[in-house]
Amino acid sequence: MGNSCSNSKMEEQSTNTNTNTNSAADSTQGEWKTFDTSTMSGVYGMGISAVTPRPVAVITSQSEDGVVNCAPFSYSGLLSHDPPMVCHGLCLSGSRKKDTLINIESTKQWVFNVLSESWLAQANACSEAVDPSVSEVDMVGLHVLPCINVQVPRLAEAMVSLECELDSTKEIFNDQGVHTTTVVFGKVVRYHVHSSVLGGTEARPVIDLHKMKFVGRAGGVTYWPCGEAAALDMKRP
Repeated sequence: MGNSCSNSKMEEQSTNTNTNTNSAADSTQGEWKTFDTSTMSGVYGMGISAVTPRPVAVITSQSEDGVVNCAPFSYSGLLSHDPPMVCHGLCLSGSRKKDTLINIESTKQWVFNVLSESWLAQANACSEAVDPSVSEVDMVGLHVLPCINVQVPRLAEAMVSLECELDSTKEIFNDQGVHTTTVVFGKVVRYHVHSSVLGGTEARPVIDLHKMKFVGRAGGVTYWPCGEAAALDMKRP
């Protein structure tokens, strides 16, 4: 009995070893291709399909005339927690700054509304290019709620919203010296979280992945619902 158990374990270990070896071998089959970003065509397509999924910030900002602008941006991320900092890469349209960037540079405030599945269609519709006098919020049928620290409103449909105050900006120039993007860095001064997606404890609140149903961006025009597959929890070494 003892020998049979020992043999079974040895066979299992051997199988696992072979599986790992085969997986490693499979990755070396075929050809590797490298791309020089200074000469390749399709840099945009490669970038957005290689770095996925990306969080989508549906940014609400406000013009000096009081028009609430709303647009989705996937060049977004959390940079630090002490202090809590976020950034967004706001690409210019041709040589023209988008309304979101103009408003942020003017008012120094915005709201990072985190995209989730229930209002994906409206958020995507906000990417349409419209006149600065038009509020995408009204155009697509979204709703707003007041913020506390900033004057810009947040989206009622967003289960998680971050009030942001401008820390700094970084203008990005291409190899020809043309200004193509401005990265805005913002300090998160307040989180708004709907109780239906709130987890953790009173002392350490967190967002519940499965209840929130986050949506990220992948390549092309593809959105990526997160949390649909099994989550992989791994302890840090």
